[in-house]
This record gives sequence, C-alpha cells and structure tokens, in this order.
Amino acid sequence: MKTNPFKSLKKIILLKDKIDYYVIFKVENILYGLKTDIVKEIIPSLEKKELPNTPDYIIGVINKDNQPITLIDLKRLLKDEYQDYNKNMYVINFVYDKKNYGFFTREVIDIIPIDKGALNNAGEELQDFYFVDKIFSFNGDIVLVINAEKIIKSNEE
Repeated sequence: MKTNPFKSLKKIILLKDKIDYYVIFKVENILYGLKTDIVKEIIPSLEKKELPNTPDYIIGVINKDNQPITLIDLKRLLKDEYQDYNKNMYVINFVYDKKNYGFFTREVIDIIPIDKGALNNAGEELQDFYFVDKIFSFNGDIVLVINAEKIIKSNEE
C-alpha cells in the first residue's frame, strides 16, 4: 500500500496558519522579537550618517545597495540613553510601508518558530514599552514582540 505523499504537506499547510517566525535579539539585557515577515535581512553595521529634524530615537541612516535604512535605537525609546552604534553591531533591516528601517544590536540570538497560541498579551507592567503588544517565553526568558507600526506611526505624529 502506497503512502500519500501529500499527507505531510497537508500538515505543513495547516500549521502555517498557526506559526509565525521571529528573529530574537538583545538590547541592554532585554530580549526583543520581530516577526520575520517584515525582516528583509540582517547585516553588519555600515557607516552611519546623521539625519536632521528627526526624533532622538532615530540615530541616523545607513546606505545598503543604494537603499537608505533609517536606524532606530530601542534603548533611546525607553531611556534617556543611547546605545553605542559601532562596527560590532548588526542591523535588522525591516520594511514598513515600502521604507527600510533597522534596529541595531550586538547580539542576534536566533530565528525561531512560535505557535501563535504561545503569544500572550503584554500586561500593564509593560506600558512603558508602548510598541510591544505581545510577549512569549524563550529559554526561560521573556521576549517582547515589537509592533514596528507603533514606533513608526508615533514618529509620523
């Protein structure tokens, strides 16, 4: 009796709607997750140019393949401090509204699948993290899921 070669494909198709992939990275001992469907690439840091007349959490712009990438400092969003942008950083380049943005970090931890059922709503204790809607657990630590739209929309207002 032959086995149905499409049986495992059917499982994958059914699971596809229940699983999202996240890139996990660390900024100042806080783990963040960014959904990979908006991530374009992870690149080494490039020379940064200042951007005038922008909010202070936008620290400049880098250029990759004639595409400007606006750099967002997550540490600055939360504290009155800047993260040091240097040659040892990685930039998680993501696209929102056809524009390139980047979070920078020293440490990209992993890219992992997360069952949508494992996501929890961010509670009151995370209200300072206005750009975080969801959280999940990874190796015993809490990962804050970034809603990039909230950061960018706050910049536009």
